[in-house]
Amino acid sequence: MKAKLWTIAIVFVALLGARLIWIYVDESPKPQAQAGVMDLSRWNPDNGDVVSLRGEWTFIPGKLIEPKPGEALREDEEAEYLKVPGSWDRAVAPDGTTTAYGYGTYKLKILLPPEIKREYALRLQTIRTSHKLFVDGKLAGQKGEPGTDRDSAKPRVMPYTVKFTPEGNGVELVVAVANFGYGHYGGIFEDIRFGSSEAIERSTQLRLLGNNLMMGFYLISGIYFLFLFLFRRRNKELLYFSLFFWMSLVFWSTHGERLLFWLCPSIGYVWQTRLQLFSSFGVFFSLFLVARSMFPDYDRRWVSRLISAISAITACIAITSDVTFFSKLEIPFMGAELVIFVYSFYVLFFGSLRNESGTTYSLIAAVCILMEGLVQGWHYLGYAPNAAIPPFERIVFIFAMALFIAKRFFSNMEQVEILSKRLLLADRLKNEFLANTSHEIRMPLHGMINLAQLMIDDGAQWEPRQQERLGLMVATGRRLAYLLNDILDLSKLNEGVVVLQPRAVDTRITINGVLEVMRYMTDSGKVNFENRTEPGVPPVLADEQRLMQILFQLLHYAVKSGADGVIAVQAEPAGDGERARIAIVAFCGDDTAVEAGSESELSLEISRKLIEMHGGELLVNEASFSRRIGLSFTLPLSADESPQILTGGLDSGIAETAASLSLSQTEAPVWRSGSPDAPRALIVDEDPVSLRIMANILEQEGLSVTAETDGLRGLKAWESGSDWELVVLDIMLPSMSGYDLCRHIRSKHSFYDLPVIFLTSRNQPADLLVGFNAGANDYVTEPIDASEFRARARTLLRMKQSIRDRLHMEMALFQAQIKPHFLFNTLNTIASLSETDPDRTRELLNDFASYLRGSFDLRNLDKLVPFSKEWTLVQSYLQIEQARFGNRIRVSIELPDYREFKLPPLSIQPIVENALRHGILQRFDGGQLFIGVDKEADGYRIRVRDDGVGFPPGKAEAALSGNSRAGIGLMNVHRRLIGAYGTGLTILSEQGIGTEVSFRIPIVKEGTV
Repeated sequence: MKAKLWTIAIVFVALLGARLIWIYVDESPKPQAQAGVMDLSRWNPDNGDVVSLRGEWTFIPGKLIEPKPGEALREDEEAEYLKVPGSWDRAVAPDGTTTAYGYGTYKLKILLPPEIKREYALRLQTIRTSHKLFVDGKLAGQKGEPGTDRDSAKPRVMPYTVKFTPEGNGVELVVAVANFGYGHYGGIFEDIRFGSSEAIERSTQLRLLGNNLMMGFYLISGIYFLFLFLFRRRNKELLYFSLFFWMSLVFWSTHGERLLFWLCPSIGYVWQTRLQLFSSFGVFFSLFLVARSMFPDYDRRWVSRLISAISAITACIAITSDVTFFSKLEIPFMGAELVIFVYSFYVLFFGSLRNESGTTYSLIAAVCILMEGLVQGWHYLGYAPNAAIPPFERIVFIFAMALFIAKRFFSNMEQVEILSKRLLLADRLKNEFLANTSHEIRMPLHGMINLAQLMIDDGAQWEPRQQERLGLMVATGRRLAYLLNDILDLSKLNEGVVVLQPRAVDTRITINGVLEVMRYMTDSGKVNFENRTEPGVPPVLADEQRLMQILFQLLHYAVKSGADGVIAVQAEPAGDGERARIAIVAFCGDDTAVEAGSESELSLEISRKLIEMHGGELLVNEASFSRRIGLSFTLPLSADESPQILTGGLDSGIAETAASLSLSQTEAPVWRSGSPDAPRALIVDEDPVSLRIMANILEQEGLSVTAETDGLRGLKAWESGSDWELVVLDIMLPSMSGYDLCRHIRSKHSFYDLPVIFLTSRNQPADLLVGFNAGANDYVTEPIDASEFRARARTLLRMKQSIRDRLHMEMALFQAQIKPHFLFNTLNTIASLSETDPDRTRELLNDFASYLRGSFDLRNLDKLVPFSKEWTLVQSYLQIEQARFGNRIRVSIELPDYREFKLPPLSIQPIVENALRHGILQRFDGGQLFIGVDKEADGYRIRVRDDGVGFPPGKAEAALSGNSRAGIGLMNVHRRLIGAYGTGLTILSEQGIGTEVSFRIPIVKEGTV
């Protein structure tokens, strides 16, 4: 008992001290208005202070004055000074009586600091019940419509903020107020706060934040205790405590900042006032119900009946009568609330003094109730100047009551929990030991694997036997790493922390992706993986990540069990039509029985648990006499026949996009977006949401996007164009995997010529290495992060642009290879002919000028030029060389009648120059040069043949790779042709016989994308 009394004393003193410190320990004296003037000339608005405009305002009763802009309000003989905030009940009565109904005008002159011109603001809270606010004669704010009688006045009470910038060193506030809607206390009832616009905004936001936090706390607590009651309906105090929170929520949302009325502006003034009364009375009545239900032995039945009757009468009066009537009964209503409050305190206090577990909390709650009542009365009587005081007592009361209810509610379960913890302790310690050990071993294990791999890579200094041992060390280390991962997965499965995210999954695509990685991870000479799943197998309902993990585990099991040759995986519908069956079949390579070690058994156990979580079943069929390994499991079929389209829960725009993807596969492409003249990007992904997100990101980067959802259709889209800037591929695609599609791209485009980004939901090292080996430039894990995808795509696009700039520089370098001695010899030839053959000299000068124009034409930096332009350059060059060397150069030409096609600039002339300089002119008597253009079905083939000295063995390949001293001419043409068409130069040469260099130009139709 003494301990509880000491608890009462300590809590009471602590709460009282906190409240007094919050209210009175400040700070400097607050300015007060005197005789209608508030002097703030020495106040510094930069400090962020907010001033309450308290004190004596000038009040003119019986007049609604609306000043004109720029004119000060004139003095009035009936004016008097009235305390604000406060009631005007005595001031508006014409005969000296007391009434809340009437109208009048408030005025206050504010003197501001000199030479500080800034924006100020006012925050108005409660002005009963309609008003207009004028600042320096200008209408700045209004709530309701003030009038001279009940018919002309329209009540509306809501807090709001006005901002203004005064012209001088002072500002005049005029508030025209009318009250015909509330029968008790009219006029300016709460502080009007003044300060800089920033300070008022900050103060308002803090008040709103406090209101929102309290409302959120009440809402969550009300829902929480309501659900507790639904779980245990015998404990009525849970229901009443939930009701207390709901009433408190309504009270806080209808008082102060009145957020409920801000959210629902259609609620009129009458129902606003009724809701305020209901919530206020409801808080006290629900508190009474809580106290009575927790300590029924201290309840007096006649008192409870009296309180219930008073509450019912109050509710009837508020519903049936007009607001002007029941608002006059504010004092009787407050008296009734005081009775309920005192009785609730009595039940809580004396009920808490008995020796019961947890009653200390209820005793603290009783003290908090007492303090809450004292503070509210203190504030109502005007002794607490700060209306924004935080509800310390109510918060402590709520927590204390919640602790008391929780203590009582769970006391009967305490022993059961202790026993349960003891039973689970051993299993939890085991799982923690496995998990901690796995984490501790992981780092040094990977360090050893990486060191051994580095030693293998530096294999020149190791003997074959040592390399074999290092390889065995790496393989063993990786097996141990996989085992650690399995241990962690098994621990998570046992703890039940694995959460599935099922969706429609195409088994054929998933198996393809898994087998790609398995081929990389296993010895391809020993086993071969085959996917025997037929197209059209219905999708299964599964977590795609976990399905891939199951397949990996079972395939590893088959390999570790001695499988040799073909390991076949096949998915097919089961006989019941509701499930799919996925089977793995393999055969061992020797006559020994199939024996699986503990590591393999662990893989099976993990797979079995994951399959059971999906609602399936794992079957293991191992026949030693036939050396056969059979693994199969079942999964439920998805109701969605189109796994790539999952529109549930999406917004309408994305849902329409997803629905459009289910159209006939004959429509191509799924969509195109962006400007047709913009650089182009290709996205191939089966997920419509990811497609739309990535397309929007690339459009923002200035790309025109073509989207496909099928691997084969993506391949056709890529083949239909040659000017792609970026390709984004999902690894697992219908018809063709992303790996195969990337390999097709890399057969014609290098890493820097066309960047490829892979999308994958797995980021294991083996998965990444398979993708990089297939030709990917970068990886993005799914679900994609927009910022990461944008950064990676932007980096690859910038890399390609840098390489394109470098190629342009190489073209300029190629143009600069016009050797000075060629220019000198040409000029000497022209000079010598000028004396003997002037006509020939003029022709040669024209050819020379044409050659120079063609060589230095800026259009050579274009990707393609007309054949006629290139042929003009070749003719000019041949005319010059024939003039120099005469009959040593004999030229024959075969051109088709129609040759209007385009090709890369400077692609024929360097080949012709190479044939002359390094072929024909190496012979004393020269030789024959043949230039032919052959029309083919889908393009043109250009051939340059000479009967010169030919290439020595290996020199042709060196010329194309850039390793020849002959210059960069052929290499430059070869690289540019590969970049444009995927194929370069073909050189057929025999030393002493001659050389033929040819290349093919495909026909690109106009408008082809």
